[in-house]
Amino acid sequence: AKGTDLLLRALNELVSEFDFELVLISGSDRTYLDSLKAAVSPELWRRITLKTNLSAQEVAEEMAMATLLLFPTRVDTSPNAVKEAAVAGVPVVGSDIGGIPDYIFPGKNGLLFPSNSLDQFIEAIRTACQHPLFGRGEVDGETLKKVQNYLSPKTMGQRFLAIYKKVIGQ
Repeated sequence: AKGTDLLLRALNELVSEFDFELVLISGSDRTYLDSLKAAVSPELWRRITLKTNLSAQEVAEEMAMATLLLFPTRVDTSPNAVKEAAVAGVPVVGSDIGGIPDYIFPGKNGLLFPSNSLDQFIEAIRTACQHPLFGRGEVDGETLKKVQNYLSPKTMGQRFLAIYKKVIGQ
């Protein structure tokens, strides 16, 4: 459902076009990832670094080094990885579903594509790599401030409190 298979298929198509390293952050179970190994080229597999069971600080350190977050999920409501990338100023290429369009603004801090569309995902990655900001791992500064404010603990707390007050008032 998270689209790891789609991610690997897309990057397998782009392995000869771009020089990249793919860092996958996940839990400790490699079973699913290993099951996908036969479906990708040895060249792509050599470019994959799997990092497991990272602390919040370690995830933040990875975000600080990332150029792009590729998030081809098929189902999601409000993915933390997308929020973390958006707040950190990492461009996101993500599926146009769930809460992702609430944080990612096409051409400003990333690109969106229809969920489960391999061809459009590949094209969005190409476009992001050629974008004057995204290709350098940067986003529009005003959009970054807007997203950081929108997802700040203070703003989130105020919104939750307002909802609770509304529910209690009814």
